Amino acid sequence: MRFIISLFILFAGFHLRLHSQPDSVFHPDKLKELVSCLAHDSMKGRFTGSPEILKARDFIARQFADAGLKSVAGNDGYFMPFNVTVSKKRVTAFNVMGALPGKGKKRELVIFSAHYDHVGTLNTNPFPQLKSDMAADDSIYNGANDNASGIAALITLAKYYSSLNNNERTVLFVAFSAEELGMQGSKYLARLIDPGTIKAVINIEMIGRSNIGGKRPMVTGHSLSDLRQILNKQLHERDKLRLGKYFFGSDYYVKQNLFMRSDNLPFAQLGVCAHSIMSTTDTDQFYHSRDDEIETFDFKRMYETVYAIAIACEGITKGGITPKRIDQRNIRWSK
Repeated sequence: MRFIISLFILFAGFHLRLHSQPDSVFHPDKLKELVSCLAHDSMKGRFTGSPEILKARDFIARQFADAGLKSVAGNDGYFMPFNVTVSKKRVTAFNVMGALPGKGKKRELVIFSAHYDHVGTLNTNPFPQLKSDMAADDSIYNGANDNASGIAALITLAKYYSSLNNNERTVLFVAFSAEELGMQGSKYLARLIDPGTIKAVINIEMIGRSNIGGKRPMVTGHSLSDLRQILNKQLHERDKLRLGKYFFGSDYYVKQNLFMRSDNLPFAQLGVCAHSIMSTTDTDQFYHSRDDEIETFDFKRMYETVYAIAIACEGITKGGITPKRIDQRNIRWSK
């Protein structure tokens, strides 16, 4: 079956609310507010299949509606349900999806994505505890950086591009579920879209703080395409004095296989130019820890990163720039 999204002519309800100037959506306090909601204790770590992740799902959908995104025909409003196995039980998970239809190149897609699930609590965490947590009396893996930070960026980008209202290509914003369970949400979507229609996937992962050299965000698997060069060139042309010539760094963490471990991968395996933008690796002391809290964030740097992604990708959303496709033969695990 080919999902109706491959046609991308049919959309459901539309709530246009262009109530702000494009640049006004960028502010550290606004990002902090979004992360605080998603990483609150009441969300209990947003584990796939839990009642709490449905709260996060609904929160993201409201933000998409407020941004003026259209829902896609074939989905349940902004929700794309799919089945996933959790603790030997079959449950329904939900990707959250909204779109800005393209003006002249509707059938060409640019996807911005981030995952909104995390590992939950001590009772649900599917991973062995590899390091001791400082918060010994805390049972919740809030996942502020992993990946409430990416979702806050995704929502901000949706509002920014909606306010610009100049995208020639259709821009799809997707909050994936079940990433922590093997990228099941992105795998599901990748099977349903004609990969030839996707011109780029910009996946955003763990940008709330940095443990990499220079404190700059990196493009994972940067050598597989020319996306990093495009982003830096566009950013330099737009704002060369503010963020420098090489704001987006290279992926020097090849042995960590970061390119292979997030929601860009299912699309890259189909030849799509699909990379993650990250500021934190899995050697971060708070990764998959109960101490991954909002207090560890550098919101000024996070704001700069989201702003940089937004303006650096405009040439792609407008249709004037197309990154090179990835040769799937070059995708391999490092040892």
